Amino acid sequence: MNMFNRILLLLGFISTPCWAYYEVLDTGEVLPKGQYKLTGETQLLTNPGGVNIGAIIDAGFQEEFGARVIAGFGRTDYFFSGMFKWVPIPDVENQPALGFNAGLVFGKWYDATELTFRAEPLVSKKFTLESTTLTPYASTPIGIRLRNSNTQDTTTYITWQLALGTQVQVERWKNLQFIGEVGLDLSHSFSYISVAGVWYFDDQHGFELK
Repeated sequence: MNMFNRILLLLGFISTPCWAYYEVLDTGEVLPKGQYKLTGETQLLTNPGGVNIGAIIDAGFQEEFGARVIAGFGRTDYFFSGMFKWVPIPDVENQPALGFNAGLVFGKWYDATELTFRAEPLVSKKFTLESTTLTPYASTPIGIRLRNSNTQDTTTYITWQLALGTQVQVERWKNLQFIGEVGLDLSHSFSYISVAGVWYFDDQHGFELK
């Protein structure tokens, strides 16, 4: 094997974990129409290392339905995503919320671009502990990943992860909350740690902090 082929083979092995921009950062909450949330997040890649910075905007448009738009950059050159949300079973009494996000994720890494058809089943449950409200959630996102590249592996893969996280609301603020998430690679995917701030706003009050 000549030196050029060795380099291409090495790129094929090290590029796969670098595409670590998949995240969930969401609970089974569906926003009422006219309300929105803006999430600013930092994603720490556990292998091969590096950081991605992203922003997510969520909106609700019916009782069970919502949508989100995601954009970011960093260790991954850039990525964009659009998701549809459906939560037919709400979080009420002792019943957890059950639903899913589904949509497309596009990203670029060096000379390669990826398009992933992705579904994120969601389960979450809100708990109040004294002055703090916690909403733990779990998801097992699955996707079909298509890659276009001249130097990297272009095999179509089924990706699969386990994502576990919690959203936290403290007594001081109602519309500024925090969220942390750990993602584990189950198949042709990535492992990461993410932290984020979530700002709720609406058409009436705008970005008022309360």
